[in-house]
Amino acid sequence: MDIVEEVGQTLAANLRAARGLRGWRLDDLAAASGVSRGMIHQIETARTHPSVATLARLCHALKIPISELVETPTQLGSLARRADALVSLHGRSTTALLVGDGRHELWEHTLAPGDAIHDTGHPAGTKELIHVTEGVLQVDIGGATFVVPALDALSLRGDRPHTYRAAEDRTTRYTVVVIYIGAHDGRYPRTAQ
Repeated sequence: MDIVEEVGQTLAANLRAARGLRGWRLDDLAAASGVSRGMIHQIETARTHPSVATLARLCHALKIPISELVETPTQLGSLARRADALVSLHGRSTTALLVGDGRHELWEHTLAPGDAIHDTGHPAGTKELIHVTEGVLQVDIGGATFVVPALDALSLRGDRPHTYRAAEDRTTRYTVVVIYIGAHDGRYPRTAQ
């Protein structure tokens, strides 16, 4: 597929989606934008390439920027496969960096009973959001101890040394989102942009 065809297909799909999110019919968008129903249909089926003025009218009616209509699927998101994750072992426990863009990281942790995962802390200002999906997690940071049961979450200062432990004699599973406010932690690679 050449670039013009790719942009046309992308524009068609994104315009249909934007209209659909509002529950609008073709006639509704035509009335709101001043663009004919037939022209909108031609754009949504990738049979014509609209002018910038036509795009501007449609976007004004939909209250979205033009860039939203021409964003390709790779600009909207990228799939990270668990099989490609950076996995580290901690005794019988594992941590897996699923995706990281230098400002945010998503980690999957499996913590065996009796194991502990120690972190020396990330750069200043870093936050961690932790969601426990199975078992009970204990997090020690400074003089504080947090006990987080399954389905609950914890917001944590990630820039301090902290330790994760299973609080019960069973496997604990949880996810961690690391949010870097300042510098990225050089210990971990960027996996996506």
